[in-house]
Amino acid sequence: MHQRKSSSSSNQGFKWGRKRYRTIAGLMVTVIMAVLISACGNNTNSVQTDSPAQSTAQPEEQKPLTIKHDYGETIIPTHPQRIAVIGLEDLALSLEVPMVYAYGFDGYYLEDQLNELNIPLSGSADTNQNLEQILETKPDLILLQQYFTDQAGYDELSKIAPTVPYKPDNWKATITDIGKILGLEKKSESVIQAYDDKIKEAKKAVSTAAGTDNSVVFIRPSIKDLQVFFPSFNPLVYEQLGLKPDASIEAFQKESTEDWGMNTSLEKLPSITANYVFAIYGGSIDTAEDFAKEEASSAEVEKLTVWKTIPAVKQNHVFKVSARHWMSSGPIAEGKVIDDVVAAVTNK
Repeated sequence: MHQRKSSSSSNQGFKWGRKRYRTIAGLMVTVIMAVLISACGNNTNSVQTDSPAQSTAQPEEQKPLTIKHDYGETIIPTHPQRIAVIGLEDLALSLEVPMVYAYGFDGYYLEDQLNELNIPLSGSADTNQNLEQILETKPDLILLQQYFTDQAGYDELSKIAPTVPYKPDNWKATITDIGKILGLEKKSESVIQAYDDKIKEAKKAVSTAAGTDNSVVFIRPSIKDLQVFFPSFNPLVYEQLGLKPDASIEAFQKESTEDWGMNTSLEKLPSITANYVFAIYGGSIDTAEDFAKEEASSAEVEKLTVWKTIPAVKQNHVFKVSARHWMSSGPIAEGKVIDDVVAAVTNK
């Protein structure tokens, strides 16, 4: 509302009679007041039309957001723009987070994407981070994969910048939370929607190609033993893409006290009757050298008689896939898993 104008113009030196002066002055004040009220009314309408959320009251200052987690509490700085990411690069890339540092090394499945953005990398597969290296990047927030460190490690990182740890168990919940603290809620929603749409399309393709011959097993064989993964560890492959756990999985689960899977003998290989077998070698954060050694060992496994008795081997339905993304979590990693399954089952 505009400031009120002075009504002194009603008295400009004319010598009117007192009664007449009062009458005219009163009329002029009334007219001026009416104009001012009308002006104020018109100004209020324009503000509501142009920016309905505005008001004449001063907006309250945004309160800092406090995140509670397993290592304590973290107060999030307002609009962080220099973010160090340790183990959550998949989510950060998907959200287009402004990163000044990231975990990455030769052979990391996100290495190329991070290098294209000129983001400084840790350069090592070691999850014990170089604190001086992170400090040099001057982050105003650190996003941490919780399993990379412990309370003491978290405390050290917190001395550099506010640090928020997240477990990798449920990336959808994590990306939603990160979206909230960074003001990227719509972006996180679109990432999840695109992923869900990808699953739907993949399931149609897999179901059409596999039909009822759709049993699957996810394993990590080595020359010494066999690791079998259960549906709780990878529901994407076992439940969401049109495939179903092989009958052997139920038998393995009865022998195991673990929920994720089990380590067992290579002698168990003939019990696997799955139509499709996905086999990984090595680990998700092995160095390129170690990964190459593990992959090379697969040739020795394939020479074993027990390996050759697997029905899927005879049908040429054993697919070697990369532990890099199959053992990682996030929309990029799981998107690659989806592509692998579709390509294998549809023979493309």
